[in-house]
Amino acid sequence: MRSRRRIQPTDRETSGSQNKMSFLHLLLLIFSLEFSSAIERDTSNLVPSIQPNDIVLQFRSNGSVDERIINLEANSYVRIRSINVPKSVAFAVVQAHSQVHRISMSQARKFDVGNHVNGTSIGILVDTSSSNSGVMAYLINTQPVNITVLAFILYYDRSAPIPGGCNLEFEMPVSPWLRVSYNQSMVNVDHELAALPPNQGDVFPCESESLLYEVYHYYLAQRDFTEDSFFNAIRLLRTVNGAKEFGTEIRSFGFTPTTRSRFSLYPGLGQVFVVTVTHMGEASRYAPASAYIPSVTYGCDLSVEGDCQTLSSTYVKVLCAFSLFLGLFIAFAGHRYFQLEMILAGFIAFSAVSYIILVNHFDPNVTGLAAGTSVMGLLGGLLWWFVWWFWGIPALSVLPVVFMLGFLMSSVLFYLPISFEFLTNDFNFWSAFCCCWLVLPVIFVTFTRLGNIVSCAVLGSYAVIVPIDHYIGSSLKYIVINVVRRATVFGFGRAVLDPPYQDNDLILTLAWIGLIISGATFQYLRERRRPPFSPPADIWRPLRWTRLRGTSNSRAEQTPLIVSPDPGVAHYGTA
Repeated sequence: MRSRRRIQPTDRETSGSQNKMSFLHLLLLIFSLEFSSAIERDTSNLVPSIQPNDIVLQFRSNGSVDERIINLEANSYVRIRSINVPKSVAFAVVQAHSQVHRISMSQARKFDVGNHVNGTSIGILVDTSSSNSGVMAYLINTQPVNITVLAFILYYDRSAPIPGGCNLEFEMPVSPWLRVSYNQSMVNVDHELAALPPNQGDVFPCESESLLYEVYHYYLAQRDFTEDSFFNAIRLLRTVNGAKEFGTEIRSFGFTPTTRSRFSLYPGLGQVFVVTVTHMGEASRYAPASAYIPSVTYGCDLSVEGDCQTLSSTYVKVLCAFSLFLGLFIAFAGHRYFQLEMILAGFIAFSAVSYIILVNHFDPNVTGLAAGTSVMGLLGGLLWWFVWWFWGIPALSVLPVVFMLGFLMSSVLFYLPISFEFLTNDFNFWSAFCCCWLVLPVIFVTFTRLGNIVSCAVLGSYAVIVPIDHYIGSSLKYIVINVVRRATVFGFGRAVLDPPYQDNDLILTLAWIGLIISGATFQYLRERRRPPFSPPADIWRPLRWTRLRGTSNSRAEQTPLIVSPDPGVAHYGTA
């Protein structure tokens, strides 16, 4: 029987196998180092020290929206995902909303040109028709503070138009969000055009007249800066049905939606904007529609302390206090002290006119504007007092007061949420405004005492409620401010006014009406047994007329030497 011999490897073979194993280990080590460095390079643009957490949002077939409120830590990011998306879904819009601080959303962890967007109300559109990988987006916080974010996903089928699908200016190829900006008078809301639905197969999806755009806006409660109210407003208007149910469409004010919509600014009041687009080319009764990402502005910066406060300076506080007490005086005793009323009426009228002239033709700073209007107002007040002193004609002297009454009543009429497209033209607007302006002066010019009493009651009571309005954050002060903006701000005629009218405004309106009735009644009852107007400058007027007529100390033969006043008629200066 042949015995088996164990073959021992030689030293050369052993050395060769060891070299091969060492070389293989070296390759694996180099590959692992390169792979880890690639991962570090991929996340170095964001926050390499923090790993992302997945936020999974479920698709719901019953029309409800799965949402998450995320506490996004400083310098961190999370990944928003949605799996098991039905094949009927053509695209999804991933949205994230922050009240104060800006956040970022990207299609990848690494920022690149055209793959991310920054803002407070942002989102990206994900095409799900070409792949079954689901929906995924990265939500990034590059701020040094923690941010609370409301995140959710809206799904659309192949018949819905693509919001922002024909982008020409925004950051990403498809931009379904709104760009909201504001200045001291207006809010500008910009959006990109939508593309035709994916099932149309159109060669030119951006050249279509079958897409109908509708712009909606919605007011939050006055002086409400809470995060809960912000999120609730987003929830109300994030869908097409919600926008139609809770929002106000600007077509009702005579405006045709374009890619830029303008709104009057009401600082300190939250305003939500949303745009919907509907495909009207479908033969069925159901017209598919989609909604752009809603956006909110308060007309001020919540991240800056004191920027949204109303009484922010000592000058404003003193002015409001002065208006309050002076308004009470005019409302209940303006006609009694007629010469002081003339000075105040001339001051206000000339100040308003000089303000409009200075703003339109010069570029003054705040100090120069206040000084210029004050000086012109003082000169105007003295001038109108001189008119009463020199001529003493009541029908002429009450003109500034009744004209201000007509201006205020015309401003109230145009403050109502009723508008027409032809009023966007400045000539048409001012023609209609002036016609309404002149109605009350024409009526009261023949009833000078009654017209003066009513004017004092209305104007004085409005001067009382304006400081209160300014303090509580209501909007009745914009009755006059919106007209002044129309006269001084270029393009304000294209702005949607639609002022908010909430509980505070209703209370102030009732208080205004009560002050008008009580002030007019008090003055009328007090002055009914007195001469209609106080005599102008009793001490100097007889001597002035004597010099003008050249009949010094001339008396007729029938003139009695002693004239006793009528005891039944009270005179000014007596109790």
